[in-house]
Amino acid sequence: MIEHLEWTGPDYEQGFEGQKIAVVGYSHYLTPGDPDGDDLTSRMVRSAIAGDNFPFFDAIGSYFGVLNNADLYNRALFFNFLPDCVGTSARRYAHGTKEQIERGQVRALRLFGEHKPTKVFVFTRKGWSDFPPIREEQNEGTPLSPEFTRFTWGTYDVGGHIVSVFGLRHPQYANSNEMQRAVRLILAL
Repeated sequence: MIEHLEWTGPDYEQGFEGQKIAVVGYSHYLTPGDPDGDDLTSRMVRSAIAGDNFPFFDAIGSYFGVLNNADLYNRALFFNFLPDCVGTSARRYAHGTKEQIERGQVRALRLFGEHKPTKVFVFTRKGWSDFPPIREEQNEGTPLSPEFTRFTWGTYDVGGHIVSVFGLRHPQYANSNEMQRAVRLILAL
């Protein structure tokens, strides 16, 4: 069974603005003829760093105010919530199966324990709703701020390490200015 390995930037331990951050998407999807494999995430991130056109990665980089994708992804952990492809391009907006979601929940907590990020930016409402239950009583999360009530956050205690996780929206159709302000606020917390 394929499990897409996470991308750990070569400067991850240095962090981004002094914080170890993780960036999370929902899933990969394949177009006919695309090769799948455990290294799919690494291949995609390396291509985005090299300057290939990946609107998802490019938009997120702009939210962090970087000049090029290398400035963010070389200092971040990246993975998709689903541990394998959601399907072909025809299913790119589909939810994962129950089994994929269960594996994704276990995997997310495992990766938080292994990499110990300070803050996790989940750029998918669908993925955020599938994440494991947070520590706070209201599992939907706490609103980020009065300005950003649609964005929520919560925490996990993974082996004594507290991880703050922020549920944001997918970059497609997102208001770039709003997303930049939300990311800046999260980084300042």
